[in-house]
Amino acid sequence: MGLATEMKSLSEEMLSAFKERVKDNEELVANVGKKLEQYRNEQQNTAKILNENAVELQKNLAADEKERLEKYTELMGSIQKDIKSIEKEVQSSKLSTNALITDFSKARKIMSNELDKFFSEENKLRDENEQSRMADYETFIGKISDEVSNIFNYTNEMLERFGSEHKEMSAELAADLSKTRNERFEYTHALLKSIQGRIAEISNENLNAARQLRTDLNQGEAERLKEYNALFDRISAEVTELRKSTSSLLDNYSADRSKGAEHWKEMQEKIAAIRAGKEVLAPQNVEKVAVKSEEKVEVKAEAVVTLPKELPVVQEKTPAIIAETPKVSDESNLEEKILQYINNHSEGVKVSDMEEPLHETRMKIGFAAKCLLDAGKVTKVENLYYPMKKNVK
Repeated sequence: MGLATEMKSLSEEMLSAFKERVKDNEELVANVGKKLEQYRNEQQNTAKILNENAVELQKNLAADEKERLEKYTELMGSIQKDIKSIEKEVQSSKLSTNALITDFSKARKIMSNELDKFFSEENKLRDENEQSRMADYETFIGKISDEVSNIFNYTNEMLERFGSEHKEMSAELAADLSKTRNERFEYTHALLKSIQGRIAEISNENLNAARQLRTDLNQGEAERLKEYNALFDRISAEVTELRKSTSSLLDNYSADRSKGAEHWKEMQEKIAAIRAGKEVLAPQNVEKVAVKSEEKVEVKAEAVVTLPKELPVVQEKTPAIIAETPKVSDESNLEEKILQYINNHSEGVKVSDMEEPLHETRMKIGFAAKCLLDAGKVTKVENLYYPMKKNVK
């Protein structure tokens, strides 16, 4: 769906939604009006009921006020009676309280005398107990001081013993550490020596491998250069031969073209003479024309003869190209291998993919594949070669 159709559908949906909202708002306004009217009627009814209830309430309050005043006067009378009785009870309680206070003062004096006697006896007993406790405390302190002195003596002995043992253990530990340090030093020295020897062996191996690789690369480079030179010599020879044959063909074509132009000019002159209404040529002229025609025939014959003379030159030069029979056979065999490989891989192959399975250089494979492409035996799309049966999209 395009943007215009989407916008159109969106605008239609928004318009329909807006219409629905307007319709809903109208219904809501109508419902609110109805609710307000109903609420107004209910308010009026409740106001009437409240007014009626207020009148009845005023009547009831007036009657209740009289009853409350009567009850209040009765209550105030009973309260005054109660206050008088309370006053009488307070006077009686005062009298009883004064009697109790006098009795309590007498009892307090008696109890204070008894407490004085008790405290004096307790102080005597406390003094006696304090003296006995001090004696026990002195004996207990003596025992504690003896135990503390014993502990100090034992601790000093233990510290002296620990110091001597610590010295002996430190001496043994120092001897063990020196022994293990020498052993570790010897082991580390031997390990480093073995690592250095292994590194030297690896470096020698790498050096030998590098030398071997350099020699292999030099040999491969020399072989590739030799092959490239041979191929380039062959290509340059073919190009020179092609140039020579092309130049000879162009020379023949230019000669034929010049002779044809002369014949065309003579024909135009004859046509112009006929159009001018000249008399028919005399027998002498006919003879001359015949002579000229014979000369032309001879010229044409010569032209025809010259071509066979030059064609063998081309045929003599082609064997010069085929002179190197072994190389041509190798190239043909390589082309056959490449054609067979491409036909077996319908998904398309690159020149670099054929280098390893065919055991040939990339330059040779590329040149042979180009020859197959020019011969119409394979097709090429970008850098992939396909067989002719493949329908390349």
